[in-house]
Parts: sequence; structure tokens; C-alpha cells
Amino acid sequence: MRPGDEFAGRYVLREVIGAGRSGEVWLAHDTVVGQDVALKPERIEGDRDTAVRRLLAEPRALAKFRDHPHVVTLFDVVTVEQDGEETYWFVMEYVPGGGLDRQPPMSAQRAARIGAELADALAALHEAGIVHCDVKPANIGLTRRGTAKLLDFGAAHRTSGTETITSNGPLSFTPDYAAPELARGHLPRPASDVFCLAATLYGLVTGAPPRGGESGDGGTDTERLTYWKAEQGVVEMDAEAVGPLYPVLTAMLHRDPRQRPDAAEAGRQLAAVAAPGSASGSLATTAQPGGRTRWRWPARRPLLATAVGIGAALVLGGLILAPGGGDADQGTDEAGRSSTPEASLIGDPRTADVCALTDPAALGQFGKVRVDVDYGNFDRCDQLVSPDDETRIDVSVQLRPGSRPESSRPATRIGRIGVLEESPETDECGLLLYDSAAGGDADGTLVGIRVDVGDGSVTGGNATLCTVAHTAARSAAEVLNTGPLPRRSPAYPDNSLAWADACALLDAKALSDAVPGIKPDTPEVGVANWNCEWFSEVDDLEAEVSFFRDQPKSAKDREVVRLSGYRALVEPEGDGDETCTVFLEYRRYSGQDAKQAAEMVRLRVGGERPMDDLCTMVTGLATSAATKLPER
Repeated sequence: MRPGDEFAGRYVLREVIGAGRSGEVWLAHDTVVGQDVALKPERIEGDRDTAVRRLLAEPRALAKFRDHPHVVTLFDVVTVEQDGEETYWFVMEYVPGGGLDRQPPMSAQRAARIGAELADALAALHEAGIVHCDVKPANIGLTRRGTAKLLDFGAAHRTSGTETITSNGPLSFTPDYAAPELARGHLPRPASDVFCLAATLYGLVTGAPPRGGESGDGGTDTERLTYWKAEQGVVEMDAEAVGPLYPVLTAMLHRDPRQRPDAAEAGRQLAAVAAPGSASGSLATTAQPGGRTRWRWPARRPLLATAVGIGAALVLGGLILAPGGGDADQGTDEAGRSSTPEASLIGDPRTADVCALTDPAALGQFGKVRVDVDYGNFDRCDQLVSPDDETRIDVSVQLRPGSRPESSRPATRIGRIGVLEESPETDECGLLLYDSAAGGDADGTLVGIRVDVGDGSVTGGNATLCTVAHTAARSAAEVLNTGPLPRRSPAYPDNSLAWADACALLDAKALSDAVPGIKPDTPEVGVANWNCEWFSEVDDLEAEVSFFRDQPKSAKDREVVRLSGYRALVEPEGDGDETCTVFLEYRRYSGQDAKQAAEMVRLRVGGERPMDDLCTMVTGLATSAATKLPER
């Protein structure tokens, strides 16, 4: 076959534009309708009947999407016999831009637009029960007007069966872009395409896939390493390089396919990033604020175990350096107390402005945002996001004790802040952020960001929570990259519990008298001694004391008692099953928007005991704590 030859009585060959599995792909001119087309050969191998049936499955599948603007159009299938060998030629739409693997890196916004178009195509495929399996730059073309087209369905797979649509074997994928479940030989699923699309978009922006380069470039060893990375789900993203694409790509590249957004949701988020004038995307709605659901931070077990189970969570680790390092000296606060920080990035938690780590404008893409500075312990600040009238997302930022995490998992980086993803539980997304410039044994204060959905749900489920978490992570990291966390202004008043020691409210005798088998000398201590937790070997009992802020608690479903002159409320199952909680009200104050708020001591006992026993224990602890509260 040569340029100028006539093929099948109507197609005049022009030039070779690519290579397929069965031979060269030609650009040809259709003399009947007067348009350029691409001719792709597919040879029959093995049993003829089986091979033909599988080979024709691809054009039959493509025929379902003839009118889809982002799927390449198949015009015809022509059979040609040459030298006794029968070859099927697919007559397809010619996409002059060719594969995007031939183009230089592009902007994040342009890649987002292409991604949104391809996600629309993938959503249509998935609805029809088809997984593409091999989304990559080489399989994406651009029309003369810049419209993205999904090419080459040679690896496509039916989700309802175990065979590929075409004749190339049970599974075919490109390791640089493949989802981990594909590399491990598991059946493809729609979420596999979502992963491949995210890896593709990362490559379009940076010039290389998030596994470091095309497999085969460095020989057999490189190929083996790439396959290993694919099997493990390794991705190594440069957050700065992809800019506003970082949150959505991170969600799409989740190791667990159940945690990824579906193609339709990914398309909506990508379209938001691509929107004109958008720096980080815009999914804003006009929802009005409403109710919220609260749940406690988990017991402070060792750092990594805690991070895995903290809902959609983000932990910034190792942010406290050695005392007196760098620009640590902060002088004194407005109350005259020493505010010399324990480290250079967080400083003294009692004077740190935790809310400075939040960015309502960044989260505004997910709905209407309100910052709540008067909820929980002094170590946290919440942002309430309302995507609609039914859904409430609570993005809470919390200082926590800990050190830089040790893990073999790859991390992305935002400036000096590393981002490490942990295996989530159901409906959770866990992240670890740490100061990559700090020593591996640096102890100090961490920052946790947790995303919690109340009784409602979010479009895209947990994957959307991951997107919110990564957006919040980027905002927090940008603040930490600029230097020490800002100080509160004004400082907490002298009579605030912020200056008190919660751990000192319960001594060894009070703990041992109230809770059988408790170990009073080995508590898990929180930041600034604002909370302490003890554990017992008897009936899995545990006791916790912490400071807490909220609107004053009502007597509904709670027993009200007076302890040493303080109002206290006893709440069975106040922190889940097998727990009893006491809120000991210390003082009331005018909070945000001049609404009345209260500082409280929150005591909790949990374990495998009857509820009456748990409430008796925690009331005994509250009685002892009330006698040691500082004067108001």
C-alpha cells in the first residue's frame, strides 16, 4: 500500500498517521462523501468464528456512541482479502490533532476542559456497560476546533462479563496510566477509567505520568518498576505543577476504586476547574445554612492508627521543630503571658490562630461556607459547607500531638508540606500532611483536617469528601509554607479554660476510685494539655477529659445536676454506644455574631459495662473535676 493507491474502490490513501496492533493506520480521502477518514486494520487470528465475533464487537460498541461529541465516530467496516488473508478495516473519523502524547505540556485549565469532555464520554460508556481500560494521551485526539475525542477501543471491556470487547486478550492496559486493580489482574470497572483519566490529565500538564515516565524508556528494569508501581497504585504528584487540578486528581487517583468519584462527578469537578476566571473551580450553590451533625474525634491511639480512622481526614505532621529554632520567638501575648512558641510553624497552641489554616473562599466551590470558631476544644476551627438545603459538610481543623509519620507510601508535596494518603474506612478519606524539611524524629503538634457529612449526602459520595479534604489541605499547606501560624487577636481572656490544664482536673485517686482497672499514670495527652485519655484492662473501659465549646447545652434528653456549684448535664450514649458523657459548664461568653456560647469540661467514660454503670463512673469523675476548676 502506497500513497495515492485507491482502497476498497472509494478511499484514496494519503499517508501513514499511526500504528495499530494489526498494522499501519492510514489517512485516506473518501471520494464518495468527500471527507478525510482514518483506516485502521484488524486481522483475524485463531479460530475464525470466535475472532470475527470478538473483532466486530468493537464497531458494534462504537455504533452506540455515533452521536456522542467526544467519542471517535466509526463510519464503516470494510473487509479486504489480500494474499489469501482476510483483514477487516475500520473506517473511522479522522482526528487531525492526533494523539495528545505528541503535544507539549498544557495549562491546568486546558487539561481540565479536555478532562471534562472525556469524562462525559466515559460516563456514556459506563452507562452502556463498557469500560475503555486504556485511557492515555495517545488515545485522545483533538478536532480542528479543539474538541477532545476518545480513541481506540481495542482494550475495551464489558462490565457484565469477563471478556474484552476486542481480540487482544483478557486484559490490556498501559502501566504508566493504569489503575492498580487493572495491573493486579482484577476485572476492570468504571472507576478504573476514572483513575486512568486522572493519570492522563496529570501527564498532559506536567509532560509525564504520575509514575515518572513511559514504561520501556529505561529498559527491562524500568518496565518492571513501572509494573510494580502500577500494581501498588503508586502515584507521585507535584501539587504545585497541577495547581487547581490537585484536589480532583487526588480523588480520582485514589487506590481504592470505591473511593473515586464516578465519571459524571469527575466531569463536573473538572468543568469547574476549567470555568473561565476560575482559579480553583466553582461548584458553588445558593444553599442556605442549616443544621449540623457532630461526632467526636476518635480516641488518641498512636498517630498512624488514629489517622486511618478519623473520617475524611487530613493530618499535618512534624510541624513542630526543636524549641527556639528559626524565627520561633513570638514575644508575649496581649495578656502578658509568654508566647515563645514550641516550634517555628505552629508555635504556642494557646496563642495560635487555628482558623488561619482555613480558607472559606477555597471551599466556596462546594457550597456556601460559614466559619464556626466556637465549637469543640480550643484546638480546632470548623467550616460549615452547605452544598444544598439538605447537606451539611463540616470541615474541622484540629491541632493534635504527634510526630512526622513514617511510611513507605509515596507522598505528594505542596511546597515543604508532604501529603500522604492513608487507607480509609467506609465513607472516609484519610490524609497525612507533614513538614518534609523537618527531621524524621521531630515531635510536636500536628494539624488534622476532617470532613464530616451529617444526615445528608454529597454528590459523588466519599470521593467528593476527598476532594474537599484535599482542597482544605492545599489551603492549610499554603499558610504553613509562608511561616509561623498567626497569633490569635485578641488573645483568650484570663478566665478562659484555654489557659487551664484539663489533665490536672483528674488525679490518680479520682480515676482509680471511679473506673476499675484504670491506668492513671499513662494517659494519652492532647495539645496544650487540653485533653487527656486513660485506658483500663477491665471491660475495655476508657475515660477522657477535655475542654469543649458550644452553645449552652439544653436539658432535653439529659439529666441536669449541680456539681460544686457548676451546672452539669449527664448524657447516656452521648458519644456513641457504650458511652456516657457529662458536660460541666464552666462559663458563658458572647461568641461569634454575639451569640451566647459556653466553655465546658467534657468528660466521657466508655466500655463494655451497663449504661447505668458508665454514667455513675463519669459522674464521679465530673464531681472530682468540678472541685479543681480554676476560679472564674
